[in-house]
Amino acid sequence: MPPLLTPEQDNIRKAVHDFADRRLADGYLARAKSSDFPWELHRGIAELGALGLLAGEKYNALGTEDYVTVGLVIEELAAADFNMANAVIPVMLMSSLLAAHAEPEVQDTWLPRLVAGETYVAFGLTEPEVGSDAARIRTTATRVDGGYRITGEKTSVTMLPNSEAILLAARTLRDGSDVGVSTFLVPLDAAGIATSEVADTGWRPLSRGVLHLEDVVVPDVNRVGPEGRAFSKVLNGFDFTRPLLALAGIGTAQRSVDETAEYVRHREAFGAPLATCEGVSFPLAEHLTKLEAARLICYSALEKRNRGLPHTAEAAMAKWFGPVTASAAIKDCLLLHGNYGYSSELPFEQRLRDAMSVEIADGTAQIQKIIIMRETYGKDFIPYSR
Repeated sequence: MPPLLTPEQDNIRKAVHDFADRRLADGYLARAKSSDFPWELHRGIAELGALGLLAGEKYNALGTEDYVTVGLVIEELAAADFNMANAVIPVMLMSSLLAAHAEPEVQDTWLPRLVAGETYVAFGLTEPEVGSDAARIRTTATRVDGGYRITGEKTSVTMLPNSEAILLAARTLRDGSDVGVSTFLVPLDAAGIATSEVADTGWRPLSRGVLHLEDVVVPDVNRVGPEGRAFSKVLNGFDFTRPLLALAGIGTAQRSVDETAEYVRHREAFGAPLATCEGVSFPLAEHLTKLEAARLICYSALEKRNRGLPHTAEAAMAKWFGPVTASAAIKDCLLLHGNYGYSSELPFEQRLRDAMSVEIADGTAQIQKIIIMRETYGKDFIPYSR
């Protein structure tokens, strides 16, 4: 838990902790092995007010955006169920983008159901040949009378099989000229859309998918933000998702360390509890320390965002250090349980496969290190010219 919480923040943390412990923890392993998304539990999280925290004053019970509180919500949920926590993060992103940039008609159609946990809006940026180099997007949106005709492909789309719409980025063509990248809200039941699922080793309740668009027409009102300025006006302000993804891994790892400490307290070998062996206790001490360091980086970035201060470097530090630290801790917890830990009856192997996903999402460790150096020391430290 981060230090110096306000009473309100701590009350929210406790409420989410109680909900997660009561409703999520026991069923994590069974849900993690299934590709069915647990909508009832997602709506339960919505009833806590969690899904509206970044959706604007109309839906935010706090009345103001507090990214530290959002981080607390994600970490507490992830301690009980990594996947349920990660289902919340795209809702935070989509609701914040729609609240800030969508037309009122689109907001009224989607935001109430989104923050109530009744629907899902996916996010489409990655393409088969375009990952972190988002400037090379190939999906096109050609200007037509009254709207745009979109053709292209998006891949690695989280929650695509369970979504009703997608907010996607497309290179925009007007009168044959490329005017830049725009973002569009596209209903997934529109003509010209086909989808397929990705078979993942973890992350299964969320599911990922591939989206194919062939001459899909959307009206003007479905453009989110100004034409051709997606990266400068719409997609440039979500550094907060990186610390949140890291906190999901950290919450899961902290739970694993806590459970392992309790296990070695009672498990005996050679006539003494394993807890008395420094070869057991020292690794746990090291993981506790590294997890706390990673946690503080995350909350530092989120607190800076609260204050309107630059935090891109800290967000990248959190996104690199948090997930890799979490995966290492969970792996050691698995090993400290011996042959039991390797069994699918205990949660460690599943947690490890789930938590490794956030080492990839929102940019790999290598991408984060480029950002850290660029933001700290300037463009001499980037491997590209743009």
